[in-house]
Amino acid sequence: MEPIFQVDLTAIKDLPGARIEVQGQITLPSLNWEGNRLLEFINPWQISLAVTNVKRGYQVDGKLSGSYRINCDRCLEKVKADFSSDFNDLFLPEAPLPEEEAKIFTGDELDLTATIMETINLQMPLKTLCLPNCRGLCPVCGSNLNHETCLCPQEDFDPRLAVLLKWKQEKGGGNDG
Repeated sequence: MEPIFQVDLTAIKDLPGARIEVQGQITLPSLNWEGNRLLEFINPWQISLAVTNVKRGYQVDGKLSGSYRINCDRCLEKVKADFSSDFNDLFLPEAPLPEEEAKIFTGDELDLTATIMETINLQMPLKTLCLPNCRGLCPVCGSNLNHETCLCPQEDFDPRLAVLLKWKQEKGGGNDG
């Protein structure tokens, strides 16, 4: 993946405790998301961050925000949603100690691509719905039940439970305990 955002460290490289603040716009590429859905980023996205020289490396604290489009998990209609998240990372020029969570960098620039993509991956909602009460698709004809009512016969039970229904009919049982 091409670098999304890089920060030049030359201004604070030899000054422990020094800090620079950076703001900008970034362009994010569309991604194949969970379930082979297309996650389209509506570019540009905003990024603002502060990089502090912490003597043995650099601490990055920032905020990422923008909008994206993805299909609804129930009816497959396109949904536009906003995203905003804070992030922070420690960058070290050598491998971190086992108890440290840090990224390794080389040279005079920090590549924040991995940090940005991790932030998005960790903060995206697990389920995206077009409406809180989205009715989804008819399991028989595929009609979007938010826009129309179909006349398909509805099953009284989940067909995956047919084996249990057969067992109940053969062995007996019921609601009387």
